Amino acid sequence: MRSIVVSKRRHAFTLVEILIACAVMAVFMTAVYQLFIGGSKTAGRAQWISGTIDQMRNTLTLLSREIRGATYPTTLFSDTFFDPCDNDDPKVPAEFYLRILKDGQPIAPPADGELKVMSWVVCEPEKPKNQPGKIVKHELFLEFAQNTRVAPVGNLRLKSSAFEYTTDAKNDYAKSGKLNLTPIEKETREKVLVNDVQFIEFSVAGTLPPEKPVDFFPISVKIRTLYPKDEKVFKENSIMATPQVGIDTF
Repeated sequence: MRSIVVSKRRHAFTLVEILIACAVMAVFMTAVYQLFIGGSKTAGRAQWISGTIDQMRNTLTLLSREIRGATYPTTLFSDTFFDPCDNDDPKVPAEFYLRILKDGQPIAPPADGELKVMSWVVCEPEKPKNQPGKIVKHELFLEFAQNTRVAPVGNLRLKSSAFEYTTDAKNDYAKSGKLNLTPIEKETREKVLVNDVQFIEFSVAGTLPPEKPVDFFPISVKIRTLYPKDEKVFKENSIMATPQVGIDTF
């Protein structure tokens, strides 16, 4: 009986086949990488938008409340009160005005360092021989953070310093504007409110400075932020509030 021997020949890949396979793999990996990068960019953009919306909402709510609470220091009695508006010298109440850097113009972050863009005070009245008053001095700064392809962006930072105050009868109490201050250390704080700010803009619906310290005008505050990785992505929002003090520029 004749046996049949079947020989098996091994087939090796040629150089051309290997190059084609590498090219196909490279195209595939490039497509996967682009999908991954695109997804990462989309996720990063969505995360920035969500975080920025929260920051701006919280900040503008805070600023609206604080601006409406801006008042002159007052000495309060059961039948009368004294405050700097009663002073014949207009410079006295002006010391407690809400102040802004510019009116009606966008304020961009500086190339380095920081700018003070707004300051104001919130006061609780003193009741002589009963309780001291309280004054909180607020300062709003716009500080440089980084450069983007279209504009620098910065951080909006709030610095607050709290004091108890008393006044003297010989100086007509708070009418003189002279306050004896005692720092309240535990209520002195500083924090960043909004990141990636492209500009902040104030607009006052009245004359600066006011003719009288009791001329109270609404002021709007607009904040615009810019996504540092994509200049086409931005968010802006604004509020309007009326302080119970005059408004002027620095």
